[in-house]
Amino acid sequence: MKKPVKLGIIGTGVGASLALQGISMFSSEGLVEVVAVTSRSEERAKMFSKKWNIKSSYTDYREMLEKADIDAVSIHTPHYLHYPMTIDALKAGKHVLVDKPIAVNLKEADEMIKEAEKRGLNLGVIFPSRFDPTVRKVKEAAESGRLGKLILGEAIVKWYRDRDYYAKSSWRGRWATEGGGALINQAIHTIDLLRWVMGPVDRLWAQIDTVGHEIEVEDLAVATLRFKNGALGVIEGGTALYPGLPARFEIHGVKGTVIMEGGVLRRWSVEGEEEIVEEGVKEGLKSWAKPEVVPAANHGALIKDFAESILEGRKPYVDGVQGRASLEIIRAIYKSAQTGEVVHFPVKE
Repeated sequence: MKKPVKLGIIGTGVGASLALQGISMFSSEGLVEVVAVTSRSEERAKMFSKKWNIKSSYTDYREMLEKADIDAVSIHTPHYLHYPMTIDALKAGKHVLVDKPIAVNLKEADEMIKEAEKRGLNLGVIFPSRFDPTVRKVKEAAESGRLGKLILGEAIVKWYRDRDYYAKSSWRGRWATEGGGALINQAIHTIDLLRWVMGPVDRLWAQIDTVGHEIEVEDLAVATLRFKNGALGVIEGGTALYPGLPARFEIHGVKGTVIMEGGVLRRWSVEGEEEIVEEGVKEGLKSWAKPEVVPAANHGALIKDFAESILEGRKPYVDGVQGRASLEIIRAIYKSAQTGEVVHFPVKE
């Protein structure tokens, strides 16, 4: 395939805007051309296309798949739409980049992965934190053995969403449409990093609760994990923790500790290396709990890799199988909370 990769955008919300901001950061390379956008609201579609100088806009994504000259789509819609839209796009012969979570359950995720493989198309999932330079240094330190044997990993996302966040949404706060709550929507990025660095999970035990909102799903959750490498793990996630604190990501080995908070390196204490300790809370960390102010650089790096994977005939760095891994942990937490029992991996649904 020749560049640029012609891309259609499905959805016009925060995720779509972050994608376009990210694409603008490498626009001079000519890798991607956004040629179409779709929204169920004709007004939103036209406003979005005008803002980002996109040639065509549609109110039905199926019409875009049929009529627009596109090689791939980027999906930024409510969670329950990820599965049907991805399947339709793949059947139309388009590569797919889908926002997290890949789907609302593992059955849907598996069908999406299978369909992409059957048709020889790329399926990528948007986990931009994997492209963060500091996170990659943590990953490299763990893989190279500089931290020694890994013994503990923690993903802590104590955020806050007011009541209007759920009350004004037709799909958030419901099992059928959001697929869960604080874990599957907010904490999933940090959970993904925990799984990426620490490796596969062997088993976990969890509890969830709804304490601050009138919703079906959890706004508070805790889980303890045992990884296959023998290390322990902790996940805490919530959207009821006023006023909202920076997300923490901690990796501990027998030779070192690395702590990130709000996307910033707070501690690098590794045997034989220069120690870094960042004291105090930097201005702006709390605001990172708001998706609209997340820097778009990592989104840009992920979308660039996705475009290059199409042009080079390889899988994207974060493919469907990788995107499924964090969902499996979250589904296991929900299962454990429902049954009160330890859940072993792999998880079957």
